[in-house]
Order: sequence, then structure tokens, then C-alpha cells
Amino acid sequence: MARLISLSDAGITAFTPTSGPMVRNSGSNTAQDGSEQVYAGVGDVVALNVEFNHKAGLGALTQRGRMIVVHSGANAFRLPVFDPDMISPRDAGLDVPARLGWRELKDVNWSNGKPWSNGKGWQPTAPTIKIAAPAAYGSHLVRLANEHWGHRLPLGSWFGFFPFHFGLYTVTEEQGDGWYRIWPRLRKALTTDDFATLHPVIVMRPRPGTLPPRRGLAVTDEFSIDLVEVIDPYVRRHFTG
Repeated sequence: MARLISLSDAGITAFTPTSGPMVRNSGSNTAQDGSEQVYAGVGDVVALNVEFNHKAGLGALTQRGRMIVVHSGANAFRLPVFDPDMISPRDAGLDVPARLGWRELKDVNWSNGKPWSNGKGWQPTAPTIKIAAPAAYGSHLVRLANEHWGHRLPLGSWFGFFPFHFGLYTVTEEQGDGWYRIWPRLRKALTTDDFATLHPVIVMRPRPGTLPPRRGLAVTDEFSIDLVEVIDPYVRRHFTG
């Protein structure tokens, strides 16, 4: 079986979405009057271009090892996604000053005189939200409970689900009362025992031909890779770790 390789501390500097509805494995029907109706195929998957910073020493070695391990999609990355444009900690339900963003929150000294990480590398996270209504595998609609950020997600927000759910979903329509239309369609059915999270994890493979970055005399070059989603059921069927 293939393996999952963590990318949680790999020095990611940017995400660029490179797919969306009707982009991959899609087509169109054209009428005689010139009008066109597009349609999506089964390959409607998330794809991201991910950029990495310069590295040297142990960081460069680790990066080189990761890229060799996943060369041409032999294995896959388990990728935790942090959205720098996600709603503020206050709007997400944390009892903190409204002026603080996620990065500032990490460095605030609390009543014990220590920052959130407490020297242990912890990251501030948003509360999780209960699922308010079951949703079938392949559904484009989900309903979240009216707690914390459950009824506050704006158009374009990234979120996911847990436990045991790999996927990165984008809000494409707010329908009110906790209902959201999402892209892509659900990779796994939801029950009211599941939860939504603003810190999703997706499994992705690099495109064939991806190689480690060029190593200069001082540091590695900045570089980017194109990653394509491995859909949740296939992760559980074909991957370990």
C-alpha cells in the first residue's frame, strides 16, 4: 500500500487553488444557436499549487526526502490547510479581543505570562461545530449547528469535517439557517455525530515529474508543486500511515 507523508511543518508560504467546478474532466454541449451548457465529470477534484520557502540544513534534507518519497505520486501528502483569510478568532467563537488575528493570537501573553504556544508549538484553533443534518456522500449541501461560527461562514470560506474525513471544501453559497452549498461534493457521508472544522486536512498527490527544488550553495531555491486531491474513500482503501 502507498503511504501518507506529513506536510505540517514543511515551510509552506502560499496556496493557489487551480481547480473548481467544471474544470477537470468536464465538457460542454453546444446548441445550434451557439449557447453552451457545461457539465462536470467524475474527476471534479481539488487541486492546489503550493509554494515553499528557502531551506538549508535539516530543513532542506527533510524537504528533499519528502519530495523523493512522493515522486510521481508514488505516495501522498497529508496536508493540514490553514486559510490566512478565515474569519477572525472573535467571529469564530473565541473569547479574545476583536482586533486579534490568528497569527497575532499565537503570540499574545495570557494570564500565566506565556504565549498560546507555551513554548510547545501549539497553534490557536477555532471551535468545532456540530453537524445539524445528515448529508449523503456526494451531496453539495450541508447544514451546521447554530453555535460559534456555524451560521457565520462567508462565501469562499474553506472548511472540512472530522473525525476520519479527508477533504477541503469551499462555501459557494450561503442559504441561511446554517445551510451551505459547497464545492467539491462530499467525499464521505455526514451524520449528526460528525463535526465541522476550520482546520481541514486533505490528502494530495503531486503531479508526475515533480522533483525536489534546486539546491544552491547557500539554500534551496523557493519552489512550488502542483498537488491533486486523493478522494477520501481511495485514501482509506490504498494508503497507510
